[in-house]
Amino acid sequence: METDNELTVGARVKVRIHSTGTDDKAGQDAYETGAIVEDFGVQTADTTSRDWAVARRWAVALDSGRLVFADNEDLSVG
Repeated sequence: METDNELTVGARVKVRIHSTGTDDKAGQDAYETGAIVEDFGVQTADTTSRDWAVARRWAVALDSGRLVFADNEDLSVG
């Protein structure tokens, strides 16, 4: 049975977005709300040894219109 605190497709979530820019907000976290639109499942370890374009589990359509990809630790239900 589904509960209100599960990460599932259709759930409303808050996404932690980490700024990596070079401006005065670099390194700060921001939170945006949206809905999960796809679950790509548990990802296997990255064997490419790269730190860019890393696969994420969840696709989230933000209320601002952007599509972002996140892992469990970046999401909270609500």
